[in-house]
Amino acid sequence: MKRGDAMLAVKPTSDVRVALLVDDEPDSRAAQQTRLEREGYTVFVATNQADALSRAKQALPQIICVHLATGGTVPLIQALRADDSCRHIPVVVLKDQPHVRAMPERAKLHAIPHDSW
Repeated sequence: MKRGDAMLAVKPTSDVRVALLVDDEPDSRAAQQTRLEREGYTVFVATNQADALSRAKQALPQIICVHLATGGTVPLIQALRADDSCRHIPVVVLKDQPHVRAMPERAKLHAIPHDSW
């Protein structure tokens, strides 16, 4: 699949690793997509919360990597955790977001901070 292709239905199998990259900054998105592809992932890209939720439900990736510089990280993770088909998917927050770290309920988000990946 070429970069930027439309969402295709991909069901994970033992030999297909699928990642969803949610990033609203083009340079960061390109760098993170390259990193994930080098790790062997088929990467789907979303640039906002609504697109991310739709793509997560369709692709059911093994991992979701989030970098939303304009905000929306917490609502996205909350929406993923509220959805039966997506709540089990690990989420990696790629950029340190102090407001997320300061949230008393952050443990309920079950997200992995960027420096752990």
